[in-house]
Amino acid sequence: MDQGALVPDNIMIRMVLDDAVEAIKEGQSLLLDGFPRTMEQAVALDKNLDVDMVINLCVPNETIIERISDRWIHPASGRVYSYSYKPPMVEGKDDETGEDLVQRDDDKPESVLRRLQKYDEATAPLVKYYEEKGVIQTFRGTMSDVIYPEVKDWLDNQLAEDAAATV
Repeated sequence: MDQGALVPDNIMIRMVLDDAVEAIKEGQSLLLDGFPRTMEQAVALDKNLDVDMVINLCVPNETIIERISDRWIHPASGRVYSYSYKPPMVEGKDDETGEDLVQRDDDKPESVLRRLQKYDEATAPLVKYYEEKGVIQTFRGTMSDVIYPEVKDWLDNQLAEDAAATV
């Protein structure tokens, strides 16, 4: 991960599906965030669960790089700062201890760009796959207060349709 690599498929599949299958057996519904990211993960998911809704959030890579590269941490406490959204009171220093803030290697622009390139390559086939299944909806933008109501409305409509279909 320090080099910007994704977690290997076999590890992700085992971690997610073990918990997901158990939750479904207990009658729970699931919302998976960031999974699946590859076709291998999607196929494994489909073998075990019925995927009926997929949300694809499209944010420009430049925005993602800017947001992640702007993140600095206080290693001892794990406190996170962003110079755009939650800056420290003193530049480069933790608010509580005054100790130096650091940027993780995988938060540096070059690492973020590498991760995004790998992510884009891996997920492009997923978008097509779920489009063909008719279960994906794509939302584009950079502002949570704009995207959230759109996503919520879509989910509410999908859930209402599902409820009506089971009556």
